[in-house]
Amino acid sequence: MTLLSKEILNSNILHQPLPVHDEQSYETLELKKSNVGIEKIIFDQNHSVLWKHEGRGALIKDTSTAGFIADSRYDSWAKGAPKDGDYVNFGEAKIITEFNRSDWSEYNQISFEILASCKNMINPNVTVSFVNDGTIKIPDIYDREGYHVINLKGEDWHTYVLDLSNLPREAIMSMAIASGANGSYMNLPGKLSYQIRNIKLQKNNLISHAKGWKASSNELIYSHIGYQTTSEKKSILWSPKHQYADFQLIDVTTGKVVYDGKSILKKEIVGNYRIFDFTDFTNEGLFVLETAGLKTDPFTIMAFDKLYGDSIWRSLNFIYCERCGCPVSGIHGTCHEDVVATFENETITFNGGWHDAGDLSQQLIQSAELTLNIIEMSEQYRESDPMLSRRLLEEGEWGIDFIFKTRLANGFHVTSAGITRWTDNHVGNMDDAQARIGNHAYDNFLLAGILAKIGNLLPDQHSLIEKITDVAQEDYEFAQTKFEISPYVHEPVFWEHTYNMSNSLFAATISWASSMLYQRTKIKKYADEATRFMDVMLDCQEVVGIDLFDGKKLQGMFYRDAGKKIFQHFNHQSRESMYAMALEGIIISQSKSKLVDDWKKSAVLLGSYYKYLKEFTQPYDMFPSGVYQMEEYQDQESFNRQHLLVGESAKEEYQIQLKNAVKIGQNLYIKRFPVWFSFRGNNAIILSAGRASAILGNLLQDQGLTDMAAGQLQWMVGKNPFNQSMVYGEGHNFAQQYTVSSGEMVGEMPVGMQTFGNEDEPYWPQFNNATYKEVWVGNAGKWMGLLSDLLKTEKRASK
Repeated sequence: MTLLSKEILNSNILHQPLPVHDEQSYETLELKKSNVGIEKIIFDQNHSVLWKHEGRGALIKDTSTAGFIADSRYDSWAKGAPKDGDYVNFGEAKIITEFNRSDWSEYNQISFEILASCKNMINPNVTVSFVNDGTIKIPDIYDREGYHVINLKGEDWHTYVLDLSNLPREAIMSMAIASGANGSYMNLPGKLSYQIRNIKLQKNNLISHAKGWKASSNELIYSHIGYQTTSEKKSILWSPKHQYADFQLIDVTTGKVVYDGKSILKKEIVGNYRIFDFTDFTNEGLFVLETAGLKTDPFTIMAFDKLYGDSIWRSLNFIYCERCGCPVSGIHGTCHEDVVATFENETITFNGGWHDAGDLSQQLIQSAELTLNIIEMSEQYRESDPMLSRRLLEEGEWGIDFIFKTRLANGFHVTSAGITRWTDNHVGNMDDAQARIGNHAYDNFLLAGILAKIGNLLPDQHSLIEKITDVAQEDYEFAQTKFEISPYVHEPVFWEHTYNMSNSLFAATISWASSMLYQRTKIKKYADEATRFMDVMLDCQEVVGIDLFDGKKLQGMFYRDAGKKIFQHFNHQSRESMYAMALEGIIISQSKSKLVDDWKKSAVLLGSYYKYLKEFTQPYDMFPSGVYQMEEYQDQESFNRQHLLVGESAKEEYQIQLKNAVKIGQNLYIKRFPVWFSFRGNNAIILSAGRASAILGNLLQDQGLTDMAAGQLQWMVGKNPFNQSMVYGEGHNFAQQYTVSSGEMVGEMPVGMQTFGNEDEPYWPQFNNATYKEVWVGNAGKWMGLLSDLLKTEKRASK
């Protein structure tokens, strides 16, 4: 029995969080390989007097330490906070020390010791931040760069090291240590108390890089989890040297060489690298790849369902830890019973489902989509791993309960709440949070489709099937009534997860939801509506083709509407898979329709677009963001819907970002990463595109599309320029994320890789601010959704 299996049993099958092991974390591994060349102490007896205090609480200091103490809760909001307490905590305690344009350029890391002496706090943590007044200003205009959150260990002094190598630091003005007063465990009296000492600037001769496509020249880049037996298997080395031409696979169990191969030298614009291709090796087992003294950690080769089984347990652990309204042992008690909405003189408590992210906000649509992803995964493992399937089903039922709970009369739903604090659970006092209410056709169509598909997937005779079917039909009718009166009316609330909706995605969602209801009920009306809105969706697809500089035509991608002026993009959240889901739904449910060939042609075109995109991020498998036109920023309505919290310079930055992309035609560019501003991180984007590719691969029986889909998973578990896993506890070199509310959780996934400024190459510093390194349950759901479609393909292939 593996260690993970034992821990799953000890957790009562994930009714307690899995223990967090940080032995293979980025922070632990970096600390081990530290090789300090020069060092400068910047906190000594003379400097201790220079700390000042801001915000809540008070400064505490002596000749060798500085810190602060504050309450965890106050009876008023902090100065400048909104009066309704939306999306704020009770303030922040901070200490600051100034440096007067100090040049730190010769140092690439900072180390310090911190002591946490808190009481009744959930996840003691501090934010370390810097101000630089050099050529590149820190923080940036969106307050993303220059901030790092540390989840602290125990009530003792611990050393923490922060990589500064990618932080502009030639004119450092100040350094601050802060922590938010965001409530306490079950409203018990709480105290924040932190002290810092022994701050040292250091030059680490072995520091890791954090920007660009090139990986370290002494590291083999590979999928830390491993590879499926019958799929593509490749490793990458960024070195052209001849001694790395030959490689071997070694069986870890026997120590014997089981495969000899020769690498392929590639010379590209991004640099020279070697590919170690062992796709034709299909034996199962545990292996290492070795070449000229370099070797990987052990990885597995096995059937797909076994290969990713552990990652599903870990992802499910993360999801469980993010439960809202339910006590989670070791993290929080019953929570957010005073997040409320008022509807027709009634008060509704808006807790349940799962916390959205590193904060504690709640989104109905996010929880609903996650519910479907969990149920999809449960169905895939029903026969091969009944225990996993049943535990997934239990978690999915928690989500179904939340969907039902948030329904109001006549198509209204409680939809979302912005929360960053642990409220006191007492309704009627100042710290209550107000939830939003909406009645929007898109949300109701999407919810109807989600529930209908869940009904199609649940085990026969499940007690909720009839209820789910009734609710799905009701929500669909509410949506249809509203849509016929005011078609394509978009979500008006800035913070809702469907705010960036386009007409084409609207039509795709209606068609998909109609197909799901047709499968559930066999009522012809739903088939007719699926066909009607599929026609609308296909009117938004590029079928003629756009001329490119290389003589090819670019086809298959979707525009935001039938006017075909603005391409469909996603830059934070993503529902890109919906187009493929709609095609799959209608082709399967109406397989005898005379329009099936037309629908399949659309699927082929969309698949060709993904194949074209693949070439722009080689040797990695990460899906590029897609094709952009230079003039798109001039469309004010779509620009504002796609980009939240943008500055005045956003339209100018848009043009700069495209100029840093690859020009493929007249005013036409391929962006590897999205055009983005404040909200950054592309895991949702690549997982959603990956799911689209997996669906199309299965639908068209195209192994190339299937391999591309699996490549998105490999990118997230190590096969990226930084040799880092982005799934905490999977593989190795996984970094601490932005998890300020709940602390590190096994299986957590961040929003995703970002870029620096207006560049178009990967940027993944140790700094872990929102949004790029904020953990996000939606990505755990998209991980499961993509996996479930790949499992379908494996099952089909094995028949």
